[in-house]
Amino acid sequence: MREDITKSVFAKLSVNLLFLHLFSAFFLILCAAIFISTVSTFTHFILTTEIYYIDNEIPQVVINAISNLIIALAMFELYVVIRINLNTEHKISTFFALLGSAARFIIVVCVALALEGLVLVIKLVQDEKTEELLAPIAVIFCAGVLLISLGLFLKICPDRIKRRYDVDAETDTAP
Repeated sequence: MREDITKSVFAKLSVNLLFLHLFSAFFLILCAAIFISTVSTFTHFILTTEIYYIDNEIPQVVINAISNLIIALAMFELYVVIRINLNTEHKISTFFALLGSAARFIIVVCVALALEGLVLVIKLVQDEKTEELLAPIAVIFCAGVLLISLGLFLKICPDRIKRRYDVDAETDTAP
């Protein structure tokens, strides 16, 4: 009897499941570490700096905090995607859940790219390095292309999924 229990426990543990748990924990820990580090750095700066700032310190700290928090949000979205993959029972519900969370993740990436591009544009204009503006403009353009591609994917994908689900439901087969 004891051998049956240990065999069933080991059967449930697979390399795929093990790595899903490890990566989900890793992304959550990194997200928390980035969040705590950013909040503590920002709080330390506010509490120790005088009201008057020199050399654009406040905008630099705020911009770094925003960048770090966007990275933490992207890591949290990866954690959510992995947890959805671990916790769902039916393939259709898994697919729709992943479709929604993947869209959120890509939107977070688009926002991060657009913000980074805008920050680079502002920095280069302030430093009067207008000849280097091509790179941040390309980053902003890529964020726009990624967002348009996501919109096209979301427009096309649900119709194809619904048709496949309807066909599978009629034939009583699991997708």
